[in-house]
Amino acid sequence: MKHFNTLLLAAIGLFSFQLTSAQTGTLCDGNKGPNLLGARGTFSIPYITPNTSADACLQSGSNSYNPPNNVGSQLDGCSNPSGNIFPCSDYTYTAVTNGMQPEFTYSILKVMGDASGSNCIHSPIWIAADHTGDQGYFLAVNGAPDITKTPIFYKIKSIPVCIGGTYEFSAWVINMMPPGGDMNAAPSISFVVNGTDTIGTSGHIPYDRQWHKVGGSFTATTSTVDLKVINSTFVAGGNDLGLDDISFNVCESKISVAGPAVVAEGNTVSPVYTVTDASNTNTYYQWQVSRNSGISFTNLSLGTFAYTNGSATLSYDITNVSSDLAQPNANGNIYRLVVAASRAGLNNPDCHYFNDYTLVVGAGGPLPVTLTSFDGTYADGVATLKWQTSQELNNDRFELYRSYDGSNFELAATIAGAGNSSLPKNYSYQDRINLDGNVYYKLKQIDIDGKFSFSNIVKLSSTDNNGSFKVYPNPVTNSFNVLFSASKTGVANLLIRSTNGQTVYRQSISVIKGNNSVSINGYQLSSGMYYISVTNDDINYNAKLQKL
Repeated sequence: MKHFNTLLLAAIGLFSFQLTSAQTGTLCDGNKGPNLLGARGTFSIPYITPNTSADACLQSGSNSYNPPNNVGSQLDGCSNPSGNIFPCSDYTYTAVTNGMQPEFTYSILKVMGDASGSNCIHSPIWIAADHTGDQGYFLAVNGAPDITKTPIFYKIKSIPVCIGGTYEFSAWVINMMPPGGDMNAAPSISFVVNGTDTIGTSGHIPYDRQWHKVGGSFTATTSTVDLKVINSTFVAGGNDLGLDDISFNVCESKISVAGPAVVAEGNTVSPVYTVTDASNTNTYYQWQVSRNSGISFTNLSLGTFAYTNGSATLSYDITNVSSDLAQPNANGNIYRLVVAASRAGLNNPDCHYFNDYTLVVGAGGPLPVTLTSFDGTYADGVATLKWQTSQELNNDRFELYRSYDGSNFELAATIAGAGNSSLPKNYSYQDRINLDGNVYYKLKQIDIDGKFSFSNIVKLSSTDNNGSFKVYPNPVTNSFNVLFSASKTGVANLLIRSTNGQTVYRQSISVIKGNNSVSINGYQLSSGMYYISVTNDDINYNAKLQKL
């Protein structure tokens, strides 16, 4: 760690930052992964639950300064050997009248007070409410320097990381004291990695009743890290603050890929992959290919590359392409570029990023039939397969193939084609099977002259709940609808992710018992394939979403 620490201290001016809510721009700018802490960093359920035994507090007219469930349960002490990513504090927890006096105490609150009054946990008045404004909790801290006491009022233990990866740690802080007083006593906190490396110091937070974003970035040299928030104020009575919305994000790479939609048989194609990474971190690459529509991948060549101004371009030559599935460069193969911060990270799904290119080969030239979708569902002993074509020329038939292992396929049905059509055509077939596990389907389109092509492979499972989950229209142009069922009322998260796992859209939705419908209007997605999910503690729906 000595070399790592030296580099950080030399670059502290770069890695330390204080941002207001109106500002953006950190080392992860544009390439930031999801918050690895989740609810642990936002003082939310299930890690924070209401403390029903907290003291009742003041009420004045319409203002309730300690409404029901306003006080949350305590954090464990940091000496407790809890599991990974577990939040803790070495300060003393309190939920009693005037309990946050004197120093080295904390409480978990939704509302601390306003200009008209205060709850009873601290007097005189402190003013703060949770940062996100969603009735969640925040950490209220009464801190001051004392060599006989620990400065650690918040710690996240044993966060799994990828060696060589760059990470951003940030939090929102508010000065809870009323305006006025000694600026030197204003809250100032530091962020420390693994007990020794300071990655950022906030500086004094002003008395403006506003939340301020503070934090820092670092490169991981160990497989797990502990992150501490400590008191950096050296004035007695300093650091009366609120802490909320703690984030721990990886600086990830974004990968875009461009290549022709259809390649003539016998030609060579070179899809171009553009990697964007402001941190210049992920410099190892691995080429992979799947010959079974993404069920499994085979490693090809690997190496390292360098960024120029945060981006790099790599291409892969696919020579002598063929529509014959027995050939190595055959129709429907998926070619993938995987990047990571280390060679070991290339084999760790938590440490790498990728994007895919699907090879579409026309036998003797571009295919006259364009297949735009092929998917299916399984319910009550029936596998329902649906597909759509955007145009057809000399389309003789479709052959539907079935497999129970994803490799060995047998003919399940033959469905007549439309022949010629300039309009979209929809097809469906119901395959009655007794399924205990998985089943795989692929579609073979055959022209009148004998030319053919294969679709992607659709995997169905006897445990799928997709029969209660539908996205339409799919493929989409702009707006679309999501239909699903639920067994109880509640709230769920709707997420849309890219193929490299990046969240591109997030919405919290209300769920009723029974059938639900959600409309997504006006959100612009780039063309390509995405994954959409609707989840809570009761449901877990997932599907592919294609944007034309």
